[in-house]
Amino acid sequence: MKQIKNIFWIILTIPVLLIMSGCEKEDPFKDNLEPNNSRNEAFELTLGEQIDASIAKGDHDWYSFSIETNGIIDKALIEINNLTAEMELTAVLYDSQGNQFGSFTGNAGINMNISLSTRTSSYYIEIYDKNSEQEGKYELTITLLQANDSNEPDDTFENARIVDSYPSGVITGTILVNASEDNQYGDFEFFILLIDLNKTVDFTLTPTADDIKMNYKIFNADRSVVVDETEGTPGQILQASVGDGSGGSMSRYLRVGATLGETGVGNYTISFTETDIK
Repeated sequence: MKQIKNIFWIILTIPVLLIMSGCEKEDPFKDNLEPNNSRNEAFELTLGEQIDASIAKGDHDWYSFSIETNGIIDKALIEINNLTAEMELTAVLYDSQGNQFGSFTGNAGINMNISLSTRTSSYYIEIYDKNSEQEGKYELTITLLQANDSNEPDDTFENARIVDSYPSGVITGTILVNASEDNQYGDFEFFILLIDLNKTVDFTLTPTADDIKMNYKIFNADRSVVVDETEGTPGQILQASVGDGSGGSMSRYLRVGATLGETGVGNYTISFTETDIK
């Protein structure tokens, strides 16, 4: 009888040992975002929501995110904060097709802020330690800044802002992406100027920073060119007159653009007045 009892306790003990041997030590650098080690496995981010992530040695973290701005140019801020001190992170940006268009590497343990100009699209971001030897943690947040002005959309002929009374008062605007003959896909601002017989319309175009170069171009109602692009020097105020008073009342398109300085934001003011032709 004693021998049977001993066998019974051996049988009970085996499952316990098996369960204990199956326990693994938790990896502090494995987060709940895995697997996200390739573009096909990218973790989908929600704009404005912070995620807590980890990097193991040799690990690459991939994320996807989409930005909807109804065609208006805006800026998204990519923030990588609270890095483990030794990590020297690299962040690589890709378009919706997987084509790389930007790469940024920060100093060890230093937060990274990346500004992305966008209309509407989907993107990928890949994050990894520069030397693939450090492991640690970081926080990631992507926020749409709603940085453009309240006149938008006004960056095409079809969406031009109508100016039909003078003096117009001061109109403020923002250009987020270089816009000129050299960059036809930039953040232009269009105005339609309604000009009465025997009148001209004068405008004053003023950048609000000394490193912004403003430019303008004037078109007929049929979109043929009246005045070729005229560009100022950094910080220069541009002034010109539109219309010659002949042929009755008329309309003209005024296209405003800018080449931005270090801040990456082109704030400006413009005002319109009316002058009699004698």
